Amino acid sequence: MSYDDEFMKRAKYISDIAHVELDEILRKVEEYIEEMGGLIKPDGALSLIAMELGVEIPSETVKKPLLRLDRLVPGMRKASVRGKISKIYGVIEYVNRSGERSERVELRISDDYGQADVIIWSQSLVDEVKRGELREGDEVLLSDVRVASRGGRIVIHLSSDSKIEVLSRGVAPASEVISSTEEIYGREGEEIDFRGTVVRTFPVSEFVREDGSKGRRGSAIVQGEDGGTVRVLFWGDKASYSENLKPGTLIKLRNFRVITREDSVELHSTLRSSVDIEGGIETIEATVLYKFPEEASLLGKTFLDILIEMDGELAILRIWDKWVDLLRGIEPPFIVRVGPIFRRYDDILSLSRSGNLEIVEIVDRKVKGIEKLAKSLKYKRVPIGESSDGFREFRGTIIGISEEARVSWHCPLCGARASYEYGSYSCPNCGPVERAIPLLYFSLTLDDGTGVARVMVFRRNAEMLLRMSTEDVIKRADELGQPFHSIPIDELSAEILGSEVIVRGKATYMEGGLVRMVLDEIEPVDYSSEIHSLIREIEELWLGV
Repeated sequence: MSYDDEFMKRAKYISDIAHVELDEILRKVEEYIEEMGGLIKPDGALSLIAMELGVEIPSETVKKPLLRLDRLVPGMRKASVRGKISKIYGVIEYVNRSGERSERVELRISDDYGQADVIIWSQSLVDEVKRGELREGDEVLLSDVRVASRGGRIVIHLSSDSKIEVLSRGVAPASEVISSTEEIYGREGEEIDFRGTVVRTFPVSEFVREDGSKGRRGSAIVQGEDGGTVRVLFWGDKASYSENLKPGTLIKLRNFRVITREDSVELHSTLRSSVDIEGGIETIEATVLYKFPEEASLLGKTFLDILIEMDGELAILRIWDKWVDLLRGIEPPFIVRVGPIFRRYDDILSLSRSGNLEIVEIVDRKVKGIEKLAKSLKYKRVPIGESSDGFREFRGTIIGISEEARVSWHCPLCGARASYEYGSYSCPNCGPVERAIPLLYFSLTLDDGTGVARVMVFRRNAEMLLRMSTEDVIKRADELGQPFHSIPIDELSAEILGSEVIVRGKATYMEGGLVRMVLDEIEPVDYSSEIHSLIREIEELWLGV
């Protein structure tokens, strides 16, 4: 019977310690195998012989099977794995249980079957990394490691008993920086680098963990070069990032973990995360051709969309608060200098909240027919069944309407929906609040033959269609004894159900093929105008006019 080198090494070790001839050890191995009817392997037989002779085989002489990364299970100890270092996150300082400052190294390894995070706690191994003895691209053997989980992901821990052996030197993989939100999907649990433009930031909030301790959280919306957006969450001491970032700023997010939330993904900061500021969009000079109606958010912030021409191109630009006040009463056309600006996920431009707008010149002439052009540019006319996210215009028939118009109540600090209990309002984020903001709404269902859209009608549009103010609705609901401030809208249903209308607003594609639109404008179909538009389309498509 032949044995491999590792087996012979162990057998010779037993022979030397027990002072038994090597041939005798091998003979006993064969006897054990024969007695057990082949149910025991040579390694097992050798272990039994070592026990009989009172010899303890050192762990270094035991051949441990190498485990694939996809077969690691939390709780494993003294395991051995082999993989290539795909990323070294560097040395991280922390305070140990004794209250002393210490260091650890975190890295990631991968094999043909998966990848795993590695945490090195041993100071001697940390020093090896600091000396540059471990590099990205190296193939390594990790021995006597402990396997655990962190956030549902496998983590390999190396203590003072663990060992790292460099099997071969490799070329460090090229640093991958993702700039398209579509590339984030399918990377659940990975830590990635992402480059994008800050669209919006949110205030830092505090929360209470299950153990009673307090935590801090900040967030931002970042847009990739594909126009898609991703929500970024900053936890703990990273929360201050959201306070320092400005809309319109180009940033690089380093080492942010991908978290899946139902049909969307988020990027969450880790201890290794950092943010690089790479710049923003320069100030531009443009001609304002048209102003859309002023609007206000639920929290009272005013904004205004304007049609601008810059370098021969037409675009929609959104401005906020004091800049809305500046342009109030000034009729287009006029020239402005504005910036920094950035392109939002819905393809319109937006002035950074920290930006500036200056009126350069008032132009003494009028532009005919500009309102129709402005609306067609902002709201792209598409069939419902072919709609994607963004500002859209649909033409269809109203086939459904809510049975009731409702009023919901919202926190004046963050806008979250507030509950009313024991005579006071409470926000899930801010706690008890002295007052709440009422929001009137109902919905329409629109069908154009290609798909169905649920059109949400809020605030001023709801008041216009109902011919009632929000205060009137609340008063009427109280008269009807409706504690949740809802009233029937049978009269409106009888009036508009079956009508063919044009709606404009912000559309979002939902699961199941349904499109949801937040209504900006609604008007009856002008058949004469629609016929002329159809004739022009036919001429362009078929006659080349």
